Amino acid sequence: MTILCIGRATFDLGYACPAFPVEDGKLSATHFWAGAGGSALNGAITARALGSKVRLFTLLGAGSFADSVRAELQSFDVPARDFARSGAQVLPVSSIIVVPDGGTRTIIDQQPEQVLDGKLPTASSLDGVSVLYCDGFLPEIAVPLAAAARERGIPVVLDGGSWKPWTADLIAHVDHAVVSERFHPPQQGEADILDAVRALGPSAVAITRGAAAIFWSDGTASGDITPPAVEAIDTLGAGDIFHGAYCHFLSAGEGMRDALTHAAEVAAQSCRHYGTREWIAAR
Repeated sequence: MTILCIGRATFDLGYACPAFPVEDGKLSATHFWAGAGGSALNGAITARALGSKVRLFTLLGAGSFADSVRAELQSFDVPARDFARSGAQVLPVSSIIVVPDGGTRTIIDQQPEQVLDGKLPTASSLDGVSVLYCDGFLPEIAVPLAAAARERGIPVVLDGGSWKPWTADLIAHVDHAVVSERFHPPQQGEADILDAVRALGPSAVAITRGAAAIFWSDGTASGDITPPAVEAIDTLGAGDIFHGAYCHFLSAGEGMRDALTHAAEVAAQSCRHYGTREWIAAR
């Protein structure tokens, strides 16, 4: 069985610095990395690294950065279908400044117009799929496939980083909403997130809060899970890794609580390494 991941790919330039740079100054990085990023892409590579078969539906487009991302996906055995219009340069490129001593990461990116080729996938794309993962981007693809997945009884997982104009259309077809504490449905306060999200359709909801406890409810049980304490040097992509790991453990047959617990362990260990790939080699 395969985990199908739908959403964002980027190219990331990462710099670990002793402090955040001051305006109009120069600062030497202590560590640098460059490579593929994006929530759905990182989630797909994570699930594959843990042993799941995966596929990625995303936008890559044209250009040298897109070619580098394709090569990296191939190196991790992640098949990707590119829905970008031919010749369009649609891949976001991000610069990330990580301050290990402060435990912070600051992201600067640009948002090219997301131009699709018009050849949208059909429900047959779900054949052999055990879990559908959506990061909230590419609604033209994610919404109809999420609806079709629910009709087939395939669990749909939402990685909810922030509320977007089309989120209501997508979340109506979601079974597992694993969202950040910044994910606020309209007219809802922070204390209302869990109940508010469940009211929109998902039967299982979890709220991640960085290194703090994860709140969760699956409709019959609820609780909190404290992620393992580690000496974090880089939290970049930890949320993406968490969601990819959650889909892996869910696909393997684990219940919500166990899948969250094991995903938190994987994400915590990733924070002990720079970037979003070093943890894989260190396993």
